Order: sequence, then C-alpha cells, then structure tokens
Amino acid sequence: MLDERWSEDVEEIGTALRRLLSAECTPERVREAERTADGVDVGLTRQLQHFGLFELDGTPELFARVAYELGRCLAPVAFVETMPVLTLAGRQNVAFCPNRLAPAAARAVAVVRNGEVFLEPLEGLARKTAAGDFVVEHLDSSVSECIGGADLADRLERYAALVEAARMVGAGQALLAYGCEYVGGREQFGKPIGAYQGVAHRLARAAGELDAAELLVRKSAFSASAETGGDGAPAQTFAWMARAKSIEAARTVATNVHQVFGGNGFAMEYDVQLYSRRLRSWAQRGPKVGAQLAQLGRLVLDPARRDDLRLLWHYDTGMPLPRWARELDAPFNQTAS
Repeated sequence: MLDERWSEDVEEIGTALRRLLSAECTPERVREAERTADGVDVGLTRQLQHFGLFELDGTPELFARVAYELGRCLAPVAFVETMPVLTLAGRQNVAFCPNRLAPAAARAVAVVRNGEVFLEPLEGLARKTAAGDFVVEHLDSSVSECIGGADLADRLERYAALVEAARMVGAGQALLAYGCEYVGGREQFGKPIGAYQGVAHRLARAAGELDAAELLVRKSAFSASAETGGDGAPAQTFAWMARAKSIEAARTVATNVHQVFGGNGFAMEYDVQLYSRRLRSWAQRGPKVGAQLAQLGRLVLDPARRDDLRLLWHYDTGMPLPRWARELDAPFNQTAS
C-alpha cells in the first residue's frame, strides 16, 4: 500500500538538498542565469556536483523528490531532462528528448528512431525560451550509438513524465507559498486581502490541485518499484496521470496567483513571472496530454485490457466501472459484436 509520505531516506536527502538550494539558488541567482549564454548557473551546477547529485544511484522516488526540489527553487541547471538516461542507461549529462527539444547545456541526447534509442552529440541552434533557459531542436547526427530498443524507449518516456511532473509540482508549491505570503501582508480596507473569500478561495483551489498532483507523482514513483511489480519506471497509466494533473495544477496556480497579485503579478520586480513563465513553458514540452488521456480513457473502457490496470485505488488489478461508464460503453460493444 502506498505511504503518502516520502520515505525516510528520501526525506533526508530532499531536506539536505533544500537547504543547499535555499542558500545557493535565490531568485536573484535565477534572474542572473537568464542573462547568461545558456541559461545555466555554473556555480550552482558545481555546488550540486559537490553534493553528489550527478552520481546519485537511487529509486524513482528519490529522483522525483530531487526534481521536486529543483523545481521548487527554479534551479537553472540542466539536470531534470537528463535524469531518465542517467537512471536507466547509466549515462551522465545526456538529455532524453522524444520531441527533439533538449537543454542547450546537455552534452548529448538520447533520441528514439524506428523503435530504438540512439545516443548522439547535441547538434542544432540554441534559442531562449519563455522559461529563461535555452533549448536546441536537435538535428540528426552522423555520429550515433544504439543503446537500447523499444523497451528502453518506453521506460525513458515514462520516467521523463514522472520527473517533469515532479518539477512542475515543486515550482507550483513554491509559487503558491509566495502568493500566500503576499496576500497575508498586503492590506486593503484595513485587513489583509487574504481575509477576503474571493482571494482565499482562489488559493485554496490551487492548493487542492497541487496536493492532488503531488500525490499522483508519489503514486507514479511507487508503481515503478520492483515490490509493486514495476520495471524501474512508473506504470504508464500513472505516468500519464501525474503529468496531466501536474500541468493542470501548474496552470491553475499560475492563473490564480497572478489574479491575487493584480497588476503586480506582471511586474518584473516580483517573482510571480519567474515561476509562471517556467510553468507554462515546461507544460508545453513533451507529448500532448490530450492524446495520452484519450488513450487512457480507451484503456479503461476496453474490457479486454481493463484488467491490465494495476494499483488503482484499493484494487490490485482492474477497475470496476460505474454504471454510467458501462451504459456509455454498451453501444460500442454491441457494434463490435
């Protein structure tokens, strides 16, 4: 059964990483990194190397927590994109880019072609994104090394969905905390604006969305472990759900925090735009969420494949459908027969 808390070892490393990032990755450092040639803070990268981050050999839960902490402080380092290849193929500083977009600071990329995974040096022109980082649309290289087949490609995609979702949830939680601090200190008509229901309800809704997304991230990591029958990467259903929910939550918190800040939310001297720009930019990278959710819906409604679902709610396998779903599915089954 899933423990809704981070495990003790993961919590210990996550807490230590948060202390380091609190000192070394301030909003001022994030702003400075935006003015560099590749959007990366070299000093922070060096500190994380001393911390041992790039040599970690941990579980999906640990890397999800690391991505969460990096997102929480908007760390200007090219590490989240390299986590899947580091974990599943043992290669450092190699970005996984199924859509051919890779951080400009990566040394190499892992691309999927014809069902196989190829390792290639990163080639292409860098461009700055709304997130303040630089990405390269990778061009096919004449130097290529096959490192795996369809199974590795599938695992990399699922692992990438997990850590991307965790990073967005971490950034969303930090933005929400920033918004709560603001509404607690800004007064109108003699009391903090956070005391007004119209403001409080916006932030409460954002908090609920983020909590749901964080739980899905943890459940996704839980499904990857050998103890639950996983293969080292999250189950596809949970990877899709965690990513979709994190994107929805990120958009909700960015919209609502901007609303409670009013015009100040668009002022460059406030940190709201630092978070919202990145959340929106990260959400647009990777596969289309709508297509993945449509596939998930078809899986749930397919009697022949439904029992392949694992760990949903308190069921080990399968998913008993509610009456409305059975009635909706009935005409399709009659047509098929």
